[in-house]
Amino acid sequence: MSTFWYAILGFLLVAYFALGGLDQGVAMLLATIRGGDDRRRALNAIGPMFLGNEVWIVGAVGVLVAAFPRVEGELFGAAYPVVAVTLLALLLLNASVQLRSRGRRSGGFDAVIAASGLVLALGWGLLLGVLLHGAPVTADGHVHGFAPLTDPLVWATGLAHVLLVLAHGAAFLAGRLADGPLRERMHRAVRRLGPAAAGAVLLVTGGWWLAAPDGIRNPLVGTLLAVATAGAVAVAALRPGRAFAATLVACALPVLTVASALYPTVLASTVEPGASVTVDDAAAGGDTLRLLAFGAAPLLPVLVAVQVACWWLFRQRERVPTHLYW
Repeated sequence: MSTFWYAILGFLLVAYFALGGLDQGVAMLLATIRGGDDRRRALNAIGPMFLGNEVWIVGAVGVLVAAFPRVEGELFGAAYPVVAVTLLALLLLNASVQLRSRGRRSGGFDAVIAASGLVLALGWGLLLGVLLHGAPVTADGHVHGFAPLTDPLVWATGLAHVLLVLAHGAAFLAGRLADGPLRERMHRAVRRLGPAAAGAVLLVTGGWWLAAPDGIRNPLVGTLLAVATAGAVAVAALRPGRAFAATLVACALPVLTVASALYPTVLASTVEPGASVTVDDAAAGGDTLRLLAFGAAPLLPVLVAVQVACWWLFRQRERVPTHLYW
């Protein structure tokens, strides 16, 4: 039962990194777009899907807290400053996008939107880096200190994720916007960001190979998935017609890469190997997991169906800047 819920958690996180990454990518790119009309077009392009994309992280956190309470406590303890700032950025992004059109001046909100997108992309990348690095879990089963956040490789992982998300946002806008100067700029951005992101992913992968943390149980599987991530984002730069599909895959793969590299460990201890937390160790009791399967699991197909319907209904390209969404 614990493996079943671990797979559900993975699915929710994959969906968030792939779809929520769109929100973060478009938010960051807003800082590079001049003119109120073009900024509104960019936000309107993501408008119909924006809140739906964020639902996946709500579901993932719910599963994490209910099904894997130990992971939630220890991981958040190992990276508490990052978690706190990332959650604040998530709130600011959602609030700023919806408030920017309520007043006469939107420039201040646009700056907050761009900064929040950057902090979110960096924060989620840092959390992936912390998982690969491991945490100072002692024999008493608790984390003491924020040592993983002092490792440059963890920060390099965060920066590589920022580049992936930027390429993802640019590929989405290049495919979503109607023909015009802004769309052409996004195409050029994909051609620049794709190779940069692919190179960053490969460099970070090489760094983890050299560091060889004890918690990485399946380095070959993790490496193959990391190379696939780099390949997908490189394809986005080479094949404009498939750029969005390629970056969608590239932003989904980091979750699978980290989980596969660590499995069956979830949170490795850097000070006491016996204190590492596995999937079974982290899971709640059997009765709790069965209750979740009965009450929560049936909602997952509904979420997927609503998301698919939303993308289908709003599949047309964004042409005219309006106040329809933001």
